[in-house]
Amino acid sequence: MNQNHHTKSEAGGPDYFFSRRRFFRQSGAALIATGFLTSCEGILNDILPKKNQPGEEPQAAGPKRDQTLAFFGDSLTIGAGGSTPYGQMVGTALAGRPVVNDGIVGQIALSIAIRQGGTPLKLSVEGDKFDGTKPLRVTKLSNEFLSTPINNNTYSRTGTLAGVKCTITRKVNGDGGENYTITPESTSAAAIPADSEFILEDSARLKSATQILWYGRNNIGRVTAEDDIISALDSSIAYISEPARYLVLGVLLAVPENKGTENYDQVTRINNKLASKYGDSFVPMTPPTEEEMAAINYTPTSQDLKDLEKGNFPTGMRPDDQTDKIHINDKGYQIIANRVAAKIKALRY
Repeated sequence: MNQNHHTKSEAGGPDYFFSRRRFFRQSGAALIATGFLTSCEGILNDILPKKNQPGEEPQAAGPKRDQTLAFFGDSLTIGAGGSTPYGQMVGTALAGRPVVNDGIVGQIALSIAIRQGGTPLKLSVEGDKFDGTKPLRVTKLSNEFLSTPINNNTYSRTGTLAGVKCTITRKVNGDGGENYTITPESTSAAAIPADSEFILEDSARLKSATQILWYGRNNIGRVTAEDDIISALDSSIAYISEPARYLVLGVLLAVPENKGTENYDQVTRINNKLASKYGDSFVPMTPPTEEEMAAINYTPTSQDLKDLEKGNFPTGMRPDDQTDKIHINDKGYQIIANRVAAKIKALRY
């Protein structure tokens, strides 16, 4: 289906439980009737769990967890520069798991965090109330979370405002300006107080999913980039249902951002901070290793090897359009997808 902690056993734990199981069964005549033990096998299994067989995944207690993989980010999340979002590649590697890709080109970390749900979206509308089913002009918005300087596409999201289900839409005007409107699904005259919170439907629905957060590429070059990226990530992670299952992807270097450049140093500092802060949940954006390239049957060219020496992704993993300095192509996205899939497996998400 595609929609566009692990626990550590205490030493001796399983053997201890197995020994108790054997003791109760072999000493049953002195303690309790054998027939009672047989009839209550299910209860005994709950109290004294069976030891996992070699290679067998531990059985999780409680209700089955959400299997959805939700990818939030910018143009890198939707696969710009390639033909397929890397999230779909991860879904192929982890067959049977629903995949949701939510990316808008050119967006900074804060806007992504609002779409994800971690940062509340607040707004005011003209007239301060619904007027039947008429679209209402948004007069104040805490963040233009559907906006982008890259294109004039119309973007919309469904959600709830003042208890009424509706759609918020961003459109670009003929003069290049843009406007946001709210359209209710059903007739309503409910009041909409100033700075009311718009609760995004997808954000609420995906709180229990495993979330893959790729924030920050469009923050690079700003003085506040590090603080802004980490603030957005922290709010997003706090929003995920406990126990939170998430991955944080590092910032990808652009083509000119090689060793010795100012942006290379900034990206490196930010990625080091993300790695330190998020630990095992961090997925690095370091250049592909020989093993990773071999895994996708990729042979680097002499130019690729020069790029790797400069600490960057190779030219052969960049788009053919050489004016695109930001993105990678399908080969590059496959490297990222393999790293993400491996992390999900290692963390048993």
